[in-house]
Amino acid sequence: MIDMKLPVLLQQSLNQAGLEGDWTLTPAAGGDTALSGVIDNGASRYFVKQHRNQHLLEAESLGLQALSERLRVPRVIHYYGASAGGVLILEYLSIEPLSGNRDWMAAGAALARLHRIQGRAGYGSHPNNFIGASLQSNAGHSDWRAFFASERLAPQLQRARQQGLPPAAAERIGQVIEQLDRWLPARPPCALVHGDLWQGNLGQVNGEPVFYDPACYHGDPQVDLAMLNLFGAVPAAFYQGYQSECPASLRYQAWPVYDLYHWLNHYNLFGGQYARAVDDTARRLLNTR
Repeated sequence: MIDMKLPVLLQQSLNQAGLEGDWTLTPAAGGDTALSGVIDNGASRYFVKQHRNQHLLEAESLGLQALSERLRVPRVIHYYGASAGGVLILEYLSIEPLSGNRDWMAAGAALARLHRIQGRAGYGSHPNNFIGASLQSNAGHSDWRAFFASERLAPQLQRARQQGLPPAAAERIGQVIEQLDRWLPARPPCALVHGDLWQGNLGQVNGEPVFYDPACYHGDPQVDLAMLNLFGAVPAAFYQGYQSECPASLRYQAWPVYDLYHWLNHYNLFGGQYARAVDDTARRLLNTR
């Protein structure tokens, strides 16, 4: 890693936050959406993100603050927005991957404590935000199927058609949307969900689970459980921890519907290599292999 001078926008955000000093920036590896890195002045250290879309980081800030009431997340130090973009300054945490049954069990129990706080009147019911770089509408609905059709699958399908998704695949997804009552309940439990909980957005610090990069809204807790398995199954210890705090059934039949939303988003963001995952998921749901 090479220290570098601060971008102007980042310096402006530090000035507004009252964080004085001779800061150096060490860029972080990875990150699909925002430029990120660690700033250090010898006495303090923070993790920072910068993006040309100020609203994206503002939404992340709101999501982290919402989750912080129930989960360990990086604490928001300051958000700065300007016409040139946005900057999010976060608590620096030395986050390590989960390793071993104890870590996974603790992560499951922590997520369950978030999910068991239920009772919101409407699904969605959170400021609009982003899933990756894609705008995500969280308009309120009293019916979960209507929410997931109107605010999740239909917008992604429309965009995928414009991106060149094969017509047969698009037709199958349309059939899934029309038949959501086969897999989704109309009124499942309604809790605050992380919303983008693949395994890369979960880690630990000294054995305590840490959750980050959220896309929060109020919805079926199963959306988080489904996404955790999108790129590979999580260990059984996670579910042991989850069900020790929230002994709910795992409604596996809904998971491919929730996966379909993320596969569509990946297709729209990253291109045709995800077309097969999109179509295979729709085929599996419709039993039309």
